[in-house]
Amino acid sequence: MPKSGKRATMVDLAKMAEVDISTVSRALNGSSVVKENTRERILKIADEIGYVVNASARNLRKQSSRAIGIVIPLSPESGQTISDPFFLEMVGAVSHAASKRGFDLIVSVPREETKVSEKRLLQTGRADGLIIIGQAGRDDRLKDLGNEAKNIVVWGGSTENQTYTLVGSDNIEGGRTAAEHLLNLGRKRILFLGDRSLPEVELRYQGLVKAHSQKGMEHAPELILELGFSGLTAFEKLISFHKGGANFDAVFAASDVLAIAAIHALRACNLSVPDDVSVVGYDDIGQAKILTPSLTTINQNISLGGELLVDLLLKKVAGEKVESAVTPTKLIVRESCGGLK
Repeated sequence: MPKSGKRATMVDLAKMAEVDISTVSRALNGSSVVKENTRERILKIADEIGYVVNASARNLRKQSSRAIGIVIPLSPESGQTISDPFFLEMVGAVSHAASKRGFDLIVSVPREETKVSEKRLLQTGRADGLIIIGQAGRDDRLKDLGNEAKNIVVWGGSTENQTYTLVGSDNIEGGRTAAEHLLNLGRKRILFLGDRSLPEVELRYQGLVKAHSQKGMEHAPELILELGFSGLTAFEKLISFHKGGANFDAVFAASDVLAIAAIHALRACNLSVPDDVSVVGYDDIGQAKILTPSLTTINQNISLGGELLVDLLLKKVAGEKVESAVTPTKLIVRESCGGLK
């Protein structure tokens, strides 16, 4: 046991565990060469004596920070903040996946609109790679990343001539499934809420158009309300839209936050959800099931998304070739549409 006040060293740990230093080093780095019971004994002693790995020295040797960055490039005009439930759930999913693989997570919210990501995380070695959540109007700049893209994975919607590794839900199928459900309920005029300049939102709208086409129908272009992800802005604009004489009997929102804002706005207009207007969201955030009425939505499997983002990023960092991945979507039917049996 090291003297009181003295920082425990690897030599101290090796002596107490009655093994050599190389075994301690392998155990601390999760090497499969060390037997499981030996590794657990070393980790237990390390915890008891307060041994902390010298990360700086280890990083110099291994050329690894054992950390990944998660970048949330918020667009000022979108109205979104880091407290958006979708971001919180995505950060949680990525953090859980990173932790299981022995990596820390560094969260970064770029302040400059012109920046694709906090490149200093890579350039200074603080992070081995970056996960960028959402294209947020930055699709062209993401395509121009060049060599920087080798250690970056993006969550978002697939685009033409995409040059970066991407993970995202099947947005077209998600949008199609949501719209098909509303059409099957007899709803004929579905209002779409979302900013179609964002690839994932545009794909969700394409899915809505596809559902109409499959039933020999066209989606009325006047039933599109272009807006960012701010719930307050959506609330105000939908009330104004309704007071302007708009005729719709359903809402498909590009996010659950927008869908929840829509429900509150419809109530403020003395409309009943789902009797007068059915509402469907996208994301299946935690609040969706406890809302009144509970929200019908598209689950895009955020937990799987977090796993895929981390796995693909670490493979890229290791020099492996990877392909973009898609998470499946699933319609979660609740009370906001009506028709529950």
